[in-house]
Amino acid sequence: MSESKQLEGFIPGGLVVENLYGTLEGSLSIAGEVEHIELQAGQLHLAETGVMKDGRVEAASVMIDGCVSGVTFTTPRLSAGAGARISDCVIEMGNPTGCAIHEDACFEGDVRISVSRKGGGDTAIGKAAAGKQDASLMKADTLVGDDEPDPHWPAQTPDISEADKDADIPLGG
Repeated sequence: MSESKQLEGFIPGGLVVENLYGTLEGSLSIAGEVEHIELQAGQLHLAETGVMKDGRVEAASVMIDGCVSGVTFTTPRLSAGAGARISDCVIEMGNPTGCAIHEDACFEGDVRISVSRKGGGDTAIGKAAAGKQDASLMKADTLVGDDEPDPHWPAQTPDISEADKDADIPLGG
């Protein structure tokens, strides 16, 4: 495995961490349980066995394959895998094209996803990476997102978090 692919932080399965605070320029993988998190990181991966409860995460990239509840994510790139169980969370995106959700991912409770054209690049991680000359951080800065509008996305994105009506969505059959 090359150095660039090695994890910089890892919380193994079976380990319960209360109150995880800090800043990590690299990546963090969580296979255990974190009960309160206040984290700024380059990349965050919540493994299938991982659990996160309550807090705030600001990262250039977030991959969720486990269970998360009560967490606010600020990220330009988020992916929810088939095993993702997301409940009562807020996801603040910097770009509408930076989100990938597997069809088997489960969203429960009050999950809000908002998109801000100015998000992503204005995060503390983005500012820190932009101020560094290290090549690996410059790659992370590229992942933070751009403020250029996507030509395939409408100029005015409606705010669906305050919709007046519930949508009737057929769920197969």
